[in-house]
Amino acid sequence: MSANAPLEFLWAAAGLYTVGFAFALAAAARGREHGRPVFYALIVAGFLAQSAGLYLRGLETHSLPVANAFELVQALAWVAIFLKLILRATLHTKLLGLFAAGLAAGLSTASLMLPSARSAAAGVAASGNPWVEFHVALAVFSYGVFGLLAATALMYLLQRHGLTRKRFTGIFRLLPSLAELDSLNRQLLLVGAWALSVAVGLGVLDWIEQPGGVSVAKLVVTIGVWLGYVVVGWLRWRNRLVATHYAWSCVGLFALAVFSLWPVSAGHHVGPPANQSPSAPPPASSPSTNKTS
Repeated sequence: MSANAPLEFLWAAAGLYTVGFAFALAAAARGREHGRPVFYALIVAGFLAQSAGLYLRGLETHSLPVANAFELVQALAWVAIFLKLILRATLHTKLLGLFAAGLAAGLSTASLMLPSARSAAAGVAASGNPWVEFHVALAVFSYGVFGLLAATALMYLLQRHGLTRKRFTGIFRLLPSLAELDSLNRQLLLVGAWALSVAVGLGVLDWIEQPGGVSVAKLVVTIGVWLGYVVVGWLRWRNRLVATHYAWSCVGLFALAVFSLWPVSAGHHVGPPANQSPSAPPPASSPSTNKTS
């Protein structure tokens, strides 16, 4: 298999997500539901291609492929689609697949434009502590939940705009009710906030045990994102942040979370190159260099 195989799979995934999104959007613009078999065939094919690309990327370093901004954004898109697929049986929200596909297409394509997409994989170093990798996986999962939350928040804003302007045709006819979307938004925020809380807690414990293992920038930025979602959740629970203000807050926080991936990725434990042992001793000096004249 060629060295470019991971990127080829990830480009294929981005293309499939984009085609699926365009297919569903074209149907929604005409006020019709998209053909589910065709749409989900495209999305599942994209998900499998992305899974293969991330798997091959991880094989290069034998670790989670979340060591730079490119890999982290790809992981967010993967989690968003994964959540949509596993929640399909329980969440019958119309057009959620459309917005999830649009989110995945946008994140996947944008990440492939980053310089780090063409750099060699640099995995997260194995620390011997399984809680560290669990912390990373849980943080990525929470960001994926927040991505899906941003998608449903955009659906809420679009539906509210349609009701305000008395538009009941096209895509507005297919959007769920405001009450249904608001309930879904609160559930997603709760799940994401709890997951990120545990991830932040594990990260702080790791920093206390190994102060040099995690950069201060990564810790501060992650805690800042976590505080933002906690505050928004508390204000929503107290009914002090509702309707469009709450929806825009969810969208804005996710944009902040995505931009925060740069300092976060810079603060990961980065492993040694694949051809170098982490404990390789320095080369021994030649006996001739130790002789005195």
